[in-house]
Amino acid sequence: MLLVLLPNSAQAAAVDNLVVNPESTTTYNRSLFKHWIDADKDCFDSRVEVLIAESKTWPQFKSRCKVSSGEWFSVYDNLTITDSAKLDIDHLVPLQEAWQSGADKWSNKKRQDFANDLSEGNSLIAVTLGSNRSKGSKEPQNWLPTNSYVCQYLIDWVDVKTRWNLSVDQVEKDFIVNALNTCTNGGTPVSSNPTTPNPTTTTPTKTSGPVVSETGAPTGSTAKCKDGTYSFSKTRSGTCSRHGGVLEWLTN
Repeated sequence: MLLVLLPNSAQAAAVDNLVVNPESTTTYNRSLFKHWIDADKDCFDSRVEVLIAESKTWPQFKSRCKVSSGEWFSVYDNLTITDSAKLDIDHLVPLQEAWQSGADKWSNKKRQDFANDLSEGNSLIAVTLGSNRSKGSKEPQNWLPTNSYVCQYLIDWVDVKTRWNLSVDQVEKDFIVNALNTCTNGGTPVSSNPTTPNPTTTTPTKTSGPVVSETGAPTGSTAKCKDGTYSFSKTRSGTCSRHGGVLEWLTN
């Protein structure tokens, strides 16, 4: 059964509070968003941190610092992947979209922080190469993931934009408002340019449950998620938000 995530009053208020501005027309330069970095100097850069955090099993390593295999569920297209080389770490709000929404005025340090943001578990996400290429830098009205994740995706999009004080354009905001109303009423929003795969080629989806705030997690702890999976990363809180929330913290 598909569990639709309903935006609560706080989430509705977050949408209302998004600042509407025209998109910046300055020239986007991806190299100004330095990634992937090893912020805590533990040998794992932010790509590896996400791979560790989102694997359903403790991953295998091809070297001390690089993941080779594990078990990942790509919520963009409902596919299970075991080879890390077949995964991209997607910026849920794309770097180019961030640039057009205010990051063009940021310092290089702030752009680096955004590009490697592990703080809440929804800025970076491991997905298949094909789904990430399909998405590109599109806004929600032009691209949405598979039906089972679409409402959570919209909630996460709003959260990332809110936390980083990024603006939206009017078309983007109007679409998000209407789409989240569709979620509230039990429906499934669709973009104006749907590009999701044929559902007959995908594996069954896993529903994720309500959005759960997991900031302030015990330092160096592992979270056991409510669907039985684990969040292994010691630096990235919030990863269980796609797995029903935290069942318990397993402190080391």
